Amino acid sequence: MGFGLDLFDNAQLRLASGLLLLLALGGWGWRWIATQRSARRRIAAARVRAGHLPNEIPTMRGGLGGTQNGAAPDTLPEWFIQTKGGHAVVDERPRVHLRYRDPQGHKAECTLQIEQVDLRRRFIVGHGDLPGQTRVVPLHAIQSARMAATGQRFNVDFWFDAVKVARRRRGDS
Repeated sequence: MGFGLDLFDNAQLRLASGLLLLLALGGWGWRWIATQRSARRRIAAARVRAGHLPNEIPTMRGGLGGTQNGAAPDTLPEWFIQTKGGHAVVDERPRVHLRYRDPQGHKAECTLQIEQVDLRRRFIVGHGDLPGQTRVVPLHAIQSARMAATGQRFNVDFWFDAVKVARRRRGDS
């Protein structure tokens, strides 16, 4: 009779140790995936701060002579120059659809034509579809952003960094 209980206790012990091992491997895998994603995000942010324009940042075509203050345009590397002679330039005034939290903490949603980007205080100012509908949205309150025309998602923080780099290159800081 004692022999049967010993086998039962050993089976429970093996099952518990197997579950513990499985949990430990799952936690290690979860942490590894999180660090990989974080590293990819940091690398992408560093590339944007270095002047690279990924596809999700709204851009417009800019020629070599049509820049402000006669400065060189904020461009991608020379290998990206298109056959039309234009460069991809950060669009500082895109039309976007935002989901954000208003100052009272409620969810809000609007489509804005961005008029001003304040780099120091980290907010955007834009007007909506109705006359006199001006909104000031801090960057930390924005939960998601999409291009109004295409519906393509874009990262507001990357766009903000790209605007900062573009202004620094033009000398507008």
